[in-house]
Amino acid sequence: MAKLNTNSNVYTIVYASVLVIIVAFLLAFVASALKPTQDANVALDKKKQILASLNLRELANPEETFSTVITEGDEQSDILKAVVDGQEKLVIKLKGAGLWGGIGGYISVNKDGKTVFGSYFNHESETAGLGARIAEQWFQDEFKGKVIYDAEGNAILGVYKKGKAPASLSEESYVDAVTGATLTSNGVNDMIHKCFTDNKPVIEAFSGDASDCQPAKECCKKDCSECCKADCGECCKKDCGECCKEDCGECCDTIPCTNNK
Repeated sequence: MAKLNTNSNVYTIVYASVLVIIVAFLLAFVASALKPTQDANVALDKKKQILASLNLRELANPEETFSTVITEGDEQSDILKAVVDGQEKLVIKLKGAGLWGGIGGYISVNKDGKTVFGSYFNHESETAGLGARIAEQWFQDEFKGKVIYDAEGNAILGVYKKGKAPASLSEESYVDAVTGATLTSNGVNDMIHKCFTDNKPVIEAFSGDASDCQPAKECCKKDCSECCKADCGECCKKDCGECCKEDCGECCDTIPCTNNK
């Protein structure tokens, strides 16, 4: 019986080929076995991101909170609706480009359709300690309550280098860029501007068409029209008395407005 020549090229090639096939099979088997767990982890991470954009973080049971808070859409949706502390919110998925790769996240809008409720940003490969800081809560919290549109309905919320925001913008409509991460901050700025420009019809539909909101009494038409027009989603659909009281005196406090859609 001929002795096997373990030093031959044929032996080396055959041995290496068999080893590669075995390893590839094992890797494929492990990947297939772990895929359900991996998919579940990805879905859970997306849910946590969405909840973070609604200012719900460090939750004991994010799955349960997600199912309770989200009223329309799921972790795969680009647009979701939620109720937080009894108030309706609209959540919009973000996608853009940073310095070294993609950036994204979610941003939530209040029922008024004019202000930000919360935000969450992530990144693929931004510089640690610089651009990567957009994923930190302190930066995301800066967007709370910021004004999205100007009086003409143009998206104005932006991110600018400190002291470089347009003079026409008030502090309510911009956030300071991350120091030393101008290009990543510009990417966030562009991403947000595109989001609020492209999704303006969705936001308007969510907040309610103010042009169709008609006060019930002449008193309100005269003195509280602007108040009700601005707050139709929260106000005229129910009773504009409370929202008009602050801006329009006692008129709508005593004679409530109604939505005549």
